Amino acid sequence: MSTGRDLRGITSVDDGLFALLAYRRDHQVAVYSINDYKLLRHLSVPGIPGYKPDVDSDITSCVRHKCIYMSDCQNGCVHRYDLKGTSIAVIKRLVGSDIKKWSVVDSPRGLSVTLGCNLLVTCQGKRNKLVEMSADSGQCVREIELQSDIRYPHHSVQLTAGQYLVCHGGGSGDLHRVCVVGDDGKVTRSYGGQCGADVGQLNYPCHLAVDKDSQSIFVADNGNNRVVLLSPTLEFVRYVIEGLSWPCRLYFHQSTRRLFAGEAVHSGAVTVIQL
Repeated sequence: MSTGRDLRGITSVDDGLFALLAYRRDHQVAVYSINDYKLLRHLSVPGIPGYKPDVDSDITSCVRHKCIYMSDCQNGCVHRYDLKGTSIAVIKRLVGSDIKKWSVVDSPRGLSVTLGCNLLVTCQGKRNKLVEMSADSGQCVREIELQSDIRYPHHSVQLTAGQYLVCHGGGSGDLHRVCVVGDDGKVTRSYGGQCGADVGQLNYPCHLAVDKDSQSIFVADNGNNRVVLLSPTLEFVRYVIEGLSWPCRLYFHQSTRRLFAGEAVHSGAVTVIQL
């Protein structure tokens, strides 16, 4: 599957597959059929200043609230798009009443949805932290400041036990890990360490996906061009796929058990893995 543009995230609502395309001032979201990957149309995000997704942007969705969220680092906010009452197959554009813009003080990066269907934002800045935002109002529900050795956090998800899973790592001298952290932001368990390519090592782990049935964890190991599968206790299981081109975003479609791995190439390549 190819989006034809640099891909910065993929998610779904009902039968629609939403792909976030980078470096565009309009038509930032491509909508595909989840069944045959046929392109249905594009959605444009209006507003001043305009939204131009970049390498740090991300997209996620909430099936309960029938909406999609997109992070906007440049403008310090998250855009929420309400799709309620709208057929995915016929949606043509988003109007003003469908769009909400929620401010995030620190640079918003990776996005996911919590167990309670709030929005979880991974922030990378002067204070690296996780911010939970109310799905109804966009107000901050809680902030979790991450411990100091979690540098360059990219993405996080909430686990069924209530703890948080965070992937982080930047330069060669930093730790490159997937960590379980508690409400206090402290690491209770981790996989990885110094940057590397061996089993037990990661190189710029930048995105996560979790199988809700088994609680298995998929990691986009960007610098090693592969997707790593970890157990719920962060033990190495296997490499799901190798030889990708800088995998940067993951999405696991639970009902079909398909893993979508978006690659950081200009063609917007998406590798679909049936599990």
